[in-house]
Amino acid sequence: MDHHCTWINNCVGHANYKVFFIFVVYAVIACIYSLVLLVGSLTNDSQNDKQQSADSFRILYVISGLLLVPLSMALSGLLGWHIYLILQNKTTIEYHEGVRATWLEERAGNAYKHPYDLGAYDNLTTVLGSNIICWICPTSKHIGNGLRFRTAYDGLPVTSTSK
Repeated sequence: MDHHCTWINNCVGHANYKVFFIFVVYAVIACIYSLVLLVGSLTNDSQNDKQQSADSFRILYVISGLLLVPLSMALSGLLGWHIYLILQNKTTIEYHEGVRATWLEERAGNAYKHPYDLGAYDNLTTVLGSNIICWICPTSKHIGNGLRFRTAYDGLPVTSTSK
């Protein structure tokens, strides 16, 4: 489990993280599209301001825009946060644990590297799948069973310290 999302009333984790991420992407796109339509309607109605009912629609447009702007900003921030997490190959919980791990490693004089960070492209394919065309589809086919994940240390030669 990564976290519980009150907006979808479900826990977000290995089986549905991609679906959650795509949901947030589509929500941001829908908000921006709605804002564009509102601005276009507002400018179009002000040019064709021959009716008295146009004023009431203009008020509705402004109220809708005032609600959509903060919603769009909040969802864009959430999307940016999850893009950052995907590029680092971290869950929300791992991010918060990593803050403490980084602090402890720096205090000990070492550099901390998240063991599941495989590089940006491999991190993306771990979450969104290997087929780039299917990245925008909200399917939940995943690599692995959710119990074992590739690490940055997989495939490295093992060196023995004992003689």
